[in-house]
Amino acid sequence: MNIDKNTRLIDLTVADLIVIVKECMTQFMPVDEPLNDEDEIGGYEVAETITGYSRQTLYQLKSAGELPYIGLPGGGIRVSKKMLMNGLLSHQRLTRQEIQEKSGNSEI
Repeated sequence: MNIDKNTRLIDLTVADLIVIVKECMTQFMPVDEPLNDEDEIGGYEVAETITGYSRQTLYQLKSAGELPYIGLPGGGIRVSKKMLMNGLLSHQRLTRQEIQEKSGNSEI
């Protein structure tokens, strides 16, 4: 099937949607970290499970530009488990021991 901007969403198969999502995901993921079949992609329910945030909090984070997501042509969103985990880990706090080890100074 030839997919272009005039293709109706209802005419797409699940396989077509998977191809589209994978193509979109490669724009947001580092080149050395390709999308694999273990990555779970879904809607807000996936984000709720991964983050533990309520749906309302996720809406607010998306509006504030703080939730990594894939925007669908119809206005919906999809989230990647891998993208969410990378986002959460970017806020990770180091322990005092880890800070000491990185600085090479044992008197912090």
